[in-house]
Amino acid sequence: MALRILVLFPNAWDRHRLDDARYEGVYEFEYAGDDLFSFPGSVKLLAFDAMGFVDKLVDRYAGAGLAGVMSTDEYIGAIVAAEVARRLGLPGTDPAAIIRSQHKHASRVAQAASIPEATPPFTLVPLASRAGWTPQIDYPFFVKPVKGTFSVFADRVDSAADLEKHLGFSVFEWLLLRRVTRPFNDLLRGLTDLSHDADWFIGEGLIAGDQVTVDGFAFDGEVHIAGITDSVMFPGTHTFERFEYPSRLPPAVQERMHDLTRRVVAALGFDQGQFNVELFYDWATDRMAVIEINPRMSYQFADLFEFVDGSNSYDVLLDLTVGRPPRYVHGGGAFANCASFVLRTFQGKRLRAVPSDADVQRFAGRYNEATVKIYGKSGTSLKSEMKALGSYRYGIINVAAQSLLELFAIHQDAIEQLPFEVD
Repeated sequence: MALRILVLFPNAWDRHRLDDARYEGVYEFEYAGDDLFSFPGSVKLLAFDAMGFVDKLVDRYAGAGLAGVMSTDEYIGAIVAAEVARRLGLPGTDPAAIIRSQHKHASRVAQAASIPEATPPFTLVPLASRAGWTPQIDYPFFVKPVKGTFSVFADRVDSAADLEKHLGFSVFEWLLLRRVTRPFNDLLRGLTDLSHDADWFIGEGLIAGDQVTVDGFAFDGEVHIAGITDSVMFPGTHTFERFEYPSRLPPAVQERMHDLTRRVVAALGFDQGQFNVELFYDWATDRMAVIEINPRMSYQFADLFEFVDGSNSYDVLLDLTVGRPPRYVHGGGAFANCASFVLRTFQGKRLRAVPSDADVQRFAGRYNEATVKIYGKSGTSLKSEMKALGSYRYGIINVAAQSLLELFAIHQDAIEQLPFEVD
């Protein structure tokens, strides 16, 4: 009998992956919750009652025979799924551990205690009034919301005057910030005893280097590492151009990253669920620094791990969701290299044309391991897809090959065979 799974705040990757034939007859998926950062879900964000939504889901699904509740959503979905599962007596992560991981100051406190060598100096920054306040770290530093989303309101400040200018929000910006923080604050107050909510900012000492993401999962308190993905930026920017797996960092460096990750994940009390930890590695100093910790699955990387290791992240998530030990192996995939290429424009703001379904099917037929995601439609604005200052994302192409040379050749073929036009 198929296991009934409730999927909260599903995105396009979730629906595509969970529709795979391998799950037919094994799982029965039911979906609930809108993407609160895309229309029409964004209209509901201002009045969205997170704890009320939890109550409604618990009332609706109590005694309904659910085997588990899951979410890959990076905003509040993972928290809501964990709390619904807890109330229904189903397997899941401690929702307080998820909130501590997402709360950038609480996370930094745990990092400073468990991996001080990889934790930059940090300071809480009040948003409402800074009269008589002084930062506990020196300028320059990076300032951002305690609960950030898509790097909104994040920037470097070089002086007290810079900080005041950066935090001198307009009425519209105040409303936007409150709109983003309210659901998280409701969950924080209802599920933790943290004394600072998301209406604070955090200042962090500047860190730099080559960026990577360490993906893994915890089961029954034991932390497992799936793999490390290299993040490659567009030249001269801090904007992602592609993600390569497996990492090209030396094995000894990767082992140190594994150790750091295990220690900090345990310190956060995260003992059941998936996570990814973003790190910098500075080749000149051989130092590592944690950027942030995300207590959810990297859905964009799911098929990358399957390409190389033969284990898909959604399989791991489903195992965790029903309380089963995940079956993750390394090196069992059909390919040696893979990448997720991000298609962006730094000039245009509107999609004049996108590849047709036939274009995509033709490309996928030529490279049946490829995944193509298109964001937006012909003639539409790209503003809703702005994920980095000064650029707009309009597509993602995941491909695999037996060599890096072949990998980049496939990427070039994708550019030629999948005709995007941007104004």
